[in-house]
Amino acid sequence: MPLLSVISDTPGAGKTGVAASLARDLAYTGQRVWLVRGEGPDGSNAAADAHWFGSLEFAPGSASTPVGATMIPPPSGDEIVVAELDEPLERADATILVTRGLPEEERVAEVTPVAVVALDVAASARAEAPDEIGGAALVAIAEDRTLAGFSVSEAQAALRAETLVEGDGLDPTCDHLVIAPIGSDSGQPYLERFESKAVVVRFDKTDQHLAALATEPACLILTGGRRPSEYLFDAAAARGVPVMLSRTDTENTVIALEGIFDRTRFHGERKLERMAELLGATSLSERVAGALG
Repeated sequence: MPLLSVISDTPGAGKTGVAASLARDLAYTGQRVWLVRGEGPDGSNAAADAHWFGSLEFAPGSASTPVGATMIPPPSGDEIVVAELDEPLERADATILVTRGLPEEERVAEVTPVAVVALDVAASARAEAPDEIGGAALVAIAEDRTLAGFSVSEAQAALRAETLVEGDGLDPTCDHLVIAPIGSDSGQPYLERFESKAVVVRFDKTDQHLAALATEPACLILTGGRRPSEYLFDAAAARGVPVMLSRTDTENTVIALEGIFDRTRFHGERKLERMAELLGATSLSERVAGALG
């Protein structure tokens, strides 16, 4: 049975999202699919990726821990294995190369993939991108805010923040990092402009806390290192909104979160839906299905 490998030379290029999206497309056509995360170098996110793969309902039985490339089990019955790897796999029936930005033609020719998925391609480069590169079909995807969004747990880790309210436990992703304005009257209309947001606000601004909660944020990040009013705990818990407390002031909290959009991992249903939407607008799934027979 077929084996599809999804590879990249660059950590964080997006191969986890591409692999999961393609696996879901195959599953939705009635195929049984296994997702496998190959072992990565020390310090990689292979364990977290594999754990997520193992939780996906459309790929039951997927390994929840990384697997050595030589130990990837052959499919049995009618299954298709979609393997996320750091290096090409010679016995793969088809390979997808994932890059951040447009790749070098020579590198594509070395790998001989069925297609290249280039993510975070600048608008100017995307407008001039060819249909093929190095003999492979090229799928160029523009920079996307949802795919770059950070999770609540990633923000908490970056700040080493204290959790005050757990929320609903779903660890949502945030497309926007928004600093609350000074007044609550202007705060709610302003914050309603942003969806899927993390709101940064000082610990003692209770009126702003409540204004922010009314706009359904993904999380609240309080600054100043001191506990807020007890009223906030009940209000946030009732809405299922996680609240964390940064030890530093607002300025330094925002500085600590600089670059988080560039470091985020592929995480959660929102990112999977968005990746599937972007790839679904191309002929990638059809090419993969044709290559796998």
